[in-house]
Amino acid sequence: MLIKKIIDNKNRVLIEQYKEEYQLALFQFLHEGVKNESLNDRSPLQIRALVELLAGFSKMFASDDIQERLQGFAEEHFQTFIFSQLRHSRWSIRMNALYWIQDFKMKSMVEPLRELHASKNVSKAEEIQLLKIAVMFEEEDLVARLIEPKHKLTEFEYSLLLHTLRKEQFGPLVHVFEELPEVMRFALIDSIGARNRMEHVPFLQRLLEDGSTELKVRALKAVVGMEFYLDVERLSVHLRADSWQERLMAIKACEYIRSQQLTPYLTELMSDPSFYVRSQAAQSLLRLENGKDVLREIAVHAEDGYARDMAEQWLERGAVS
Repeated sequence: MLIKKIIDNKNRVLIEQYKEEYQLALFQFLHEGVKNESLNDRSPLQIRALVELLAGFSKMFASDDIQERLQGFAEEHFQTFIFSQLRHSRWSIRMNALYWIQDFKMKSMVEPLRELHASKNVSKAEEIQLLKIAVMFEEEDLVARLIEPKHKLTEFEYSLLLHTLRKEQFGPLVHVFEELPEVMRFALIDSIGARNRMEHVPFLQRLLEDGSTELKVRALKAVVGMEFYLDVERLSVHLRADSWQERLMAIKACEYIRSQQLTPYLTELMSDPSFYVRSQAAQSLLRLENGKDVLREIAVHAEDGYARDMAEQWLERGAVS
C-alpha cells in the first residue's frame, strides 16, 4: 500500500506537470483550430493530463465551434483510453469515464455504453449517468429505458433526468403518460411547470379535469409555476375540492387574477378547516381591489372565529408581496 501510494503521488506530480505544458497549446487549438505537435504525445500519463485539461475546458466554453473541436479532439485521441476506463473493475474509474464521455459528447462510445448498461453489475449511479448520456444523444429507446430502469428511481432522480430534456423530447413522454411509473409522472408534470413548457398546457388542463387528486395538485402547481391564467369557472371546481392541498394550490393559481368573481369563493375559504388554506385565501383577498373591505367585513361579522382571526391578522399586516 505504501509503495502504491508513493507511485500514485509521483504520477500525480507528473500529470500536473504535463497539464502545465499542454495548457496553452490545447487552449490555442480549441480557440483557433491550430494544432500543436506536442498534443500528439501518447504516454498514459500524458493522455490522462490531456483528458483532465479538456474536461476543464469543456465547462468553460459554450460556442459551437469550440465544442466541435473539443469533441473531435477527444474522439481522435481518447477513445482507447476511455474505453479501458469504462471497463475497469473499479466503480469510481468507470464513473469518471462516464462523466468524460458526457463532457466530450463522444458518440463513438455509444456501443460500449450499451454494453455497460446491459451488464448485470451496473450500479444505480452508473445507470443514471448512462440515462443522462442517452438523453444527450437522443437515443431511440430512451423512453423505454426511462420507463423500465434496472434500478428503481426516485421522483428526485427522475426530476434530475427530465430537467435535461430538450423541448422535442417531452412530447413522446406526454404521449405515453399513462404507462409511466407514478413517480415519473409526478416528475414530468413538475418539469413541464419548471421549464415553462406552454405547449403542454392542454395536457395539464386534461389532468385537471380527469386526473387523480395528486395529479390535479401537481398540475395546478405547474400552472402556478408557469403563471398561466385559468378562468374563474375552471378554478372554482378546485377551490371547492375535497382535498385541502388542491384547494390551497387553486388559491395560489388565483394570485395573477384580479377578478371580483373570486370574492365569494375566497370568502368561503376563510372558514376552511386548514390554517394554510385560510391564510392563503386572506392573502388572495388582499390582492383584490376591494379585498381590505371584504376582510374588514369578515373580521367584524363572520360567525366563524377562525375566519375572524385570520382576517384580523392580514389586516394588521396590511399588504402582500
